[in-house]
Parts: sequence; C-alpha cells; structure tokens
Amino acid sequence: MSLLPKAQSVTKQGSPDGYIPPMAFRGQVLDGGYTRLEISAPPAKLAFVHRYLAQQLCAPLKMRYVKLTDRSVGQLQKPESYVAVELSSERINQALEYYETLLYHDGRNQLWLLGIDEAQLVLDELGMVYLYPDDFAFRDSLTNIGWVEAEHETMAERDYVRVNFSSEADEQEKSLLQSLGMIRWEG
Repeated sequence: MSLLPKAQSVTKQGSPDGYIPPMAFRGQVLDGGYTRLEISAPPAKLAFVHRYLAQQLCAPLKMRYVKLTDRSVGQLQKPESYVAVELSSERINQALEYYETLLYHDGRNQLWLLGIDEAQLVLDELGMVYLYPDDFAFRDSLTNIGWVEAEHETMAERDYVRVNFSSEADEQEKSLLQSLGMIRWEG
C-alpha cells in the first residue's frame, strides 16, 4: 500500500499541483527574540530528517502529542494534548519508527519533543519541522545530511494544502498513547 504524505499542495479544485517541498532550512527570529530553524522536507525524506534531528536532542526527553483532528468526526474544536516525560532517545527513536504511518503520513497531529537542555523539535500537521533554538550545531547537522540553507517556499506558504488521513493511523494513535504511557494534558 502506497502511503500519502501528511499534506500536499493542491490546486483550488483540490488536485495535486506537483509542488514538492525542498530539502532546505532557514533561520527565523520570532516575537520575543526566540529563534528557530524552519525545515522543509520532501515527503520521502520527512521521517529521515525528523528522526535524525530527534537524535540530536539531549535526553531524557519529553514528548507532546497534539491531536488536531479525529478522522471520524473532523477537526476538533479544541486540540487534545497528551504528554510523556523521562523518555530515552532509544525509546523515542523506536516510537518514531514504529508509528511512522501516524506521524509522517497522517495530518491529524503535531508532535513536540523537548530535550533536557530545552531544545525543542516540532513536527506539524503539514509536514513542516521546526527546531528551537537556531543553533550552529543544528545547522551543521542539517548540512551534513544534505539540507541547504536557503530562502524557499514552504508547505505552510502554499495557497491550497490538503491534509491527508490514514485509517491505519487510527489504531496507531491509540497504541502510541498507551505504549508511552501518555497522559492528557490541559496546559
């Protein structure tokens, strides 16, 4: 079975328009002076770059799973957040690999990973990756695996984007929350 990407750029009529996100990153300064790297990846490389960057975070890690949509009822009025703490890098890597369909091919969620040093990696529902802070070590890591620093159009800037959902991810979502002992968080 061929899996769709988390999201894809489409025409106004909803047909794929052929846009493929580049292997690129750029630094950003946010309100309050916070910095981050905005990382774009073609769908075939999304899991690779996300897992690679997750390994750059200092353990133990915290994970936040944000459910934005329930496939059977649609977009949730208020997103649901679930958290797990004190996770090893190995456990995170196993989860990222095992739940690949849910995390990298289904747009119902965001996944936030926080290192003990406060470095944070976010995978959003459009397949965009954000890494906080903008650090030379992170830039070097991205360059070492073939990403280029460049101004580029991202999936978040496209006029029309279709978020895809997979029925297989329904069961994976339940299993992820249970296997990592994630608890509902209202914060």
